[in-house]
This record gives sequence, C-alpha cells and structure tokens, in this order.
Amino acid sequence: MVTDEPGRRLRIRLALEQFVMCEFERGAGIPGPDLHVHRAHTDCFYVLDGELTLSLTDGDHVVGPGTFVLVPPNLVHTFRCDTGVTRFLNFHAPGLGFDRYLQGELEGAFDQHPPPEDGGADPATLLVRTAATDAVQVMDIRIGFLADADDTLDAMGLVEYTAPPGFAGPPAHFHEHTWDAYYVLEGELDLTIGDDRLHLRTGDAAVAHPGTVHGFANGSATTPTRFLDIHAPGGFERYFREVAAAFAAGQRDPDVLAEITSRYDIHVV
Repeated sequence: MVTDEPGRRLRIRLALEQFVMCEFERGAGIPGPDLHVHRAHTDCFYVLDGELTLSLTDGDHVVGPGTFVLVPPNLVHTFRCDTGVTRFLNFHAPGLGFDRYLQGELEGAFDQHPPPEDGGADPATLLVRTAATDAVQVMDIRIGFLADADDTLDAMGLVEYTAPPGFAGPPAHFHEHTWDAYYVLEGELDLTIGDDRLHLRTGDAAVAHPGTVHGFANGSATTPTRFLDIHAPGGFERYFREVAAAFAAGQRDPDVLAEITSRYDIHVV
C-alpha cells in the first residue's frame, strides 16, 4: 500500500523490471498529475469500475469499465476522475522503477517530463481497446488482445482471458525467460505456482517467476472466470494468435500444436 486516504487509494500490485502494475481508486474531483510525457516507456490504464478521463492536447477521452488505454512515449497526457468512484489498473512498461518512484525510493529522476515545446506525439497514437476489439476463440476459451510487444516497447503482452466453467487449464509448464502474471477480473481462478496452491478471487493478483512450474484452472461448475494474463517480456501473446489460427483452419494435430508451442518458451512437464 502506498496511499490510503479519503478519495485516493493506491496499491502496488506487481513490480517487475518489465512492468509495474498499480491499482488506483479515485473519487470525483481528485486531480491527477500535471500534463506530462514519458520518453522511454508506455503508460497504460485498464478501467475496473467507473469512468476515467484521459486528457490529451486534443481534448478529453472518457473510458469506462473493461477499457484498456495505452499512452505511447512522448504523448502529452494526464488523467482524472470526474464522476463517482473510479478504480483502474495502471501499467508502466517497461517499469523503470515506477514503484520505487511512488515510494520516494528511486535514486535519480523518473522518466516523467513536462510537455515538449513541439507538442509531443500525435494524439491519434493513443491506443484504446476492449476485449471485444481484437479477440479470438479457441474452443470454449476467449482471448481478447489488449497490448502486445510492438505496443509496449517489447516490455509485455496483455490479454483478457475468459475460461468456461470446469476449464481444466493447460498442462503444468514453465517458461525459461518469461514472467506470467494474473489479475482476476471476474469469478475465481485456481492457480498452481511451484508447490503453492492458490485460489484467486476477483481483485487478486499473482505472478509465476521464470523457471517456476505453474498452471491454472477454473474449478467452478457454473461460473466462467475472466482474468488479465500478462507476459513479460512481450511476444508470448502471439502464441494465442497462432493456436487460434490453427484451430480455425482445422489443424488440431498434436504435432502442429507442439511445433507452435516450441517457439514460445513453453516447457511442459
């Protein structure tokens, strides 16, 4: 916890070199930071509840629950909450010590700067998506693509994953170089990380370190589970696209799927 006061709550949920994920809760009228740019990383938002206003040089952009917004480097921006209470996740990717900056522990300056004299990047470069914007279906699993390596300077890939009731999940596996993180949006998620057995509920987060055997499942017999799946560094999100394309083409041969899997740092145990 960093801040917990009326109308303003902030929790650092995950802090990695590749990305830092914070959870904000803001009441109406609480001002955000001054207009600024980041030169070396992206600033991303996922709205959980309420409405978030992103202010750019071309005006305000109001986004609601389930909306993901990515602010690329050099785009002048700030944010605020105009109505009710708003909860949102904030990703800085790469992380660049944003967690230490929030806690006053960062040695040296953070990558946050006043608006440049040339006006900064074109506001049209703002990326706004929901899980329905770019989605694929693999049998009963739905994957919505929110951010990929090209969007985040290779720092992370972010998908919204919906698993049906009783979903057994993938086989136990590990990644040699990839962090695998989860944030539950709706329902519950059974997660195994090494020797730990976790039962995540809405609002819970967890991360599997590289080299750690892990897996997940939806143990509910009646309720789907919806969660954010974050891989760092980015690139793993392409695995879901390739598997979906293979299924759509009727290619369900285990050898075809194994060949795809072999290219994405997935090691089944």
